[in-house]
Amino acid sequence: MKKISPSEVFADLTPRQEVWYKLRSNRSAMMALCVLLLLITAAVLAPLIVSHDPYEQLTDTLLAPPYPADGNRPGFLLGTDDLGRDIFSRLLYGARYSLFLGFAIVLFSLVSGVMIGSIAGIKRGLTETLILRLMDIMLAVPTILLAIVIVAILGASLVNAALAVSVVLLPHFVRITRAAVISEMSKEYVLASQLDGSKGWRLFFRTILPNISAPLIVQATLSFSNAILDIAALGFLGLGAQPPIPEWGSLLSSSRELIEVAPWTVTLPGLAILITVLASNLLGDGLRDALDPKVDA
Repeated sequence: MKKISPSEVFADLTPRQEVWYKLRSNRSAMMALCVLLLLITAAVLAPLIVSHDPYEQLTDTLLAPPYPADGNRPGFLLGTDDLGRDIFSRLLYGARYSLFLGFAIVLFSLVSGVMIGSIAGIKRGLTETLILRLMDIMLAVPTILLAIVIVAILGASLVNAALAVSVVLLPHFVRITRAAVISEMSKEYVLASQLDGSKGWRLFFRTILPNISAPLIVQATLSFSNAILDIAALGFLGLGAQPPIPEWGSLLSSSRELIEVAPWTVTLPGLAILITVLASNLLGDGLRDALDPKVDA
């Protein structure tokens, strides 16, 4: 039986179908995608899934280990914390904060980075130099340290923490966009569009941006995991979400002294962060391979 080459498989596929075919062939990426979709679905449907209010304090069940419901006794799937709050409910509601903030941070950094990077790539000269030097300074400082400095200036809150992480992730999108714009500006299709009258933002959005979207999509997926980690780190340090908000980082912070007495209160939020970040990174790697025309399925 004749073996079909990848070029023959992709011959009748559109570019989007080809990307989906490559991504679907990557088992790790598809598993990661399923995990992320499951987490998002659970976060959205949290009020319908949980049986306890995440803020309700049941003083007769402090630090209860995981156990099912038995008769008239309410069950706690993942146990309770030191205030008698259901950990399963707090983890699901915490997923709302962590996942939503991750998406919001990446979206803000992506849009801002694309705008600034396109200015640097199109204008060139002094404008490009100033933007690049500013990005280099930001990259020279450890990300979590820069985020801590920004939150210390603005004040400890979940919104300020999200803004700080957005600024920290900004240089990556700026540099990618600037390099891609410079590379595309010399190509024939861009020159033809310029001769047709396109210039400025119209040239960028209609001609250049669709052709540089692949690396930006990959960077956005990988930055999602960084955003969740940084938000959790700031929450752990007390600079992000403030109690009683059930954000994963703050859950770790409030339970770190209970690791010997009630280890489930610490390990479960940590596992939630680990699984989400791992799935995001695996999906990002799969997208990078699927969007690279040099990589065959």
